[in-house]
Amino acid sequence: MSMEKKNLSLDFIWRNRLQLRAAGDKLQIAGDKLWAEGYKLRAAGNKLRAAGDNLRAAGNKLQAEGDGLWAAGDRLQADGNKLRAESDKLQADGDKLWAEGILEVYGNIKLEWIWVLEKNNYDCKLETGEIFSC
Repeated sequence: MSMEKKNLSLDFIWRNRLQLRAAGDKLQIAGDKLWAEGYKLRAAGNKLRAAGDNLRAAGNKLQAEGDGLWAAGDRLQADGNKLRAESDKLQADGDKLWAEGILEVYGNIKLEWIWVLEKNNYDCKLETGEIFSC
Protein backbone atom coordinates (compact mmCIF):
# COMPACT_ATOMS: atom_id res chain seq x y z
CA MET A 1 0.00 0.00 0.00
CA SER A 2 1.56 3.21 -1.15
CA MET A 3 1.24 6.45 0.86
CA GLU A 4 2.09 8.51 -2.23
CA LYS A 5 -0.16 11.53 -2.72
CA LYS A 6 -2.07 11.77 -5.98
CA ASN A 7 -3.09 15.01 -7.69
CA LEU A 8 -6.35 15.11 -5.76
CA SER A 9 -6.25 17.61 -2.88
CA LEU A 10 -7.53 16.30 0.42
CA ASP A 11 -7.67 19.87 1.67
CA PHE A 12 -10.18 20.68 -1.08
CA ILE A 13 -12.22 17.58 -0.29
CA TRP A 14 -12.04 18.32 3.43
CA ARG A 15 -13.33 21.87 2.85
CA ASN A 16 -16.19 20.50 0.74
CA ARG A 17 -16.99 18.00 3.48
CA LEU A 18 -17.00 20.80 6.05
CA GLN A 19 -19.34 22.85 3.86
CA LEU A 20 -21.75 19.95 3.49
CA ARG A 21 -21.64 19.26 7.21
CA ALA A 22 -22.14 22.97 7.99
CA ALA A 23 -25.18 23.03 5.71
CA GLY A 24 -26.42 19.91 7.48
CA ASP A 25 -25.84 21.53 10.86
CA LYS A 26 -27.91 24.55 9.81
CA LEU A 27 -30.76 22.30 8.74
CA GLN A 28 -30.45 20.36 12.00
CA ILE A 29 -30.75 23.61 13.98
CA ALA A 30 -33.76 24.69 11.91
CA GLY A 31 -35.34 21.28 12.48
CA ASP A 32 -34.68 21.51 16.21
CA LYS A 33 -36.33 24.93 16.32
CA LEU A 34 -39.40 23.56 14.58
CA TRP A 35 -39.48 20.67 17.05
CA ALA A 36 -39.29 23.08 19.96
CA GLU A 37 -42.08 25.18 18.49
CA GLY A 38 -44.09 22.01 18.01
CA TYR A 39 -43.61 21.10 21.67
CA LYS A 40 -44.75 24.58 22.69
CA LEU A 41 -47.88 24.22 20.61
CA ARG A 42 -48.54 20.78 22.10
CA ALA A 43 -48.09 22.20 25.61
CA ALA A 44 -50.56 24.95 24.79
CA GLY A 45 -52.91 22.29 23.46
CA ASN A 46 -52.61 20.32 26.70
CA LYS A 47 -53.45 23.42 28.75
CA LEU A 48 -56.50 24.08 26.63
CA ARG A 49 -57.61 20.44 27.02
CA ALA A 50 -57.29 20.65 30.82
CA ALA A 51 -59.36 23.84 30.93
CA GLY A 52 -61.98 22.06 28.80
CA ASP A 53 -62.25 19.23 31.33
CA ASN A 54 -62.89 21.74 34.15
CA LEU A 55 -65.47 23.82 32.32
CA ARG A 56 -67.48 21.07 30.55
CA ALA A 57 -69.58 23.33 28.30
CA ALA A 58 -66.62 25.38 27.09
CA GLY A 59 -64.46 22.26 27.15
CA ASN A 60 -65.51 20.97 23.73
CA LYS A 61 -64.54 24.26 22.09
CA LEU A 62 -61.23 24.43 23.94
CA GLN A 63 -60.42 20.80 23.12
CA ALA A 64 -61.01 21.52 19.45
CA GLU A 65 -58.62 24.48 19.63
CA GLY A 66 -56.11 22.28 21.44
CA ASP A 67 -56.43 19.62 18.74
CA GLY A 68 -55.73 22.28 16.14
CA LEU A 69 -52.56 23.25 18.01
CA TRP A 70 -51.55 19.60 18.21
CA ALA A 71 -52.05 19.26 14.48
CA ALA A 72 -50.02 22.42 13.85
CA GLY A 73 -47.31 21.07 16.16
CA ASP A 74 -47.36 17.74 14.31
CA ARG A 75 -46.98 19.54 10.98
CA LEU A 76 -44.03 21.55 12.31
CA GLN A 77 -42.42 18.43 13.71
CA ALA A 78 -42.95 16.64 10.39
CA ASP A 79 -41.22 19.56 8.66
CA GLY A 80 -38.49 19.37 11.30
CA ASN A 81 -38.08 15.65 10.57
CA LYS A 82 -37.68 16.41 6.86
CA LEU A 83 -34.96 18.95 7.66
CA ARG A 84 -33.25 16.50 9.99
CA ALA A 85 -33.34 13.82 7.27
CA GLU A 86 -31.83 16.26 4.77
CA SER A 87 -29.20 17.18 7.36
CA ASP A 88 -28.33 13.51 7.86
CA LYS A 89 -28.08 13.02 4.08
CA LEU A 90 -25.78 16.03 3.61
CA GLN A 91 -23.56 14.93 6.47
CA ALA A 92 -23.42 11.39 5.08
CA ASP A 93 -22.57 12.77 1.63
CA GLY A 94 -19.75 14.79 3.17
CA ASP A 95 -18.42 11.76 5.04
CA LYS A 96 -18.65 9.61 1.88
CA LEU A 97 -16.82 12.26 -0.14
CA TRP A 98 -14.10 12.37 2.53
CA ALA A 99 -13.71 8.58 2.57
CA GLU A 100 -13.59 8.39 -1.23
CA GLY A 101 -10.98 11.17 -1.30
CA ILE A 102 -8.77 9.36 1.19
CA LEU A 103 -9.09 6.13 -0.82
CA GLU A 104 -8.21 7.99 -4.02
CA VAL A 105 -5.19 9.75 -2.54
CA TYR A 106 -3.73 7.12 -0.20
CA GLY A 107 -5.67 3.95 -0.77
CA ASN A 108 -7.00 1.98 2.19
CA ILE A 109 -5.30 3.58 5.21
CA LYS A 110 -6.29 3.89 8.83
CA LEU A 111 -7.85 7.05 10.17
CA GLU A 112 -8.91 8.13 13.62
CA TRP A 113 -11.70 10.51 14.62
CA ILE A 114 -10.63 12.56 17.64
CA TRP A 115 -13.26 14.41 19.68
CA VAL A 116 -12.24 18.01 20.41
CA LEU A 117 -14.35 19.26 23.29
CA GLU A 118 -13.51 22.94 22.70
CA LYS A 119 -14.85 22.72 19.14
CA ASN A 120 -17.66 20.31 19.99
CA ASN A 121 -16.61 18.41 16.88
CA TYR A 122 -14.20 15.79 15.56
CA ASP A 123 -10.79 16.14 13.95
CA CYS A 124 -9.65 13.47 11.51
CA LYS A 125 -6.14 12.05 11.91
CA LEU A 126 -4.82 9.98 9.03
CA GLU A 127 -2.32 7.15 9.32
CA THR A 128 0.10 9.48 7.53
CA GLY A 129 0.03 11.82 10.55
CA GLU A 130 -2.00 14.51 8.77
CA ILE A 131 -4.75 16.03 10.91
CA PHE A 132 -7.81 17.73 9.42
CA SER A 133 -9.71 20.03 11.79
CA CYS A 134 -13.15 21.56 11.57
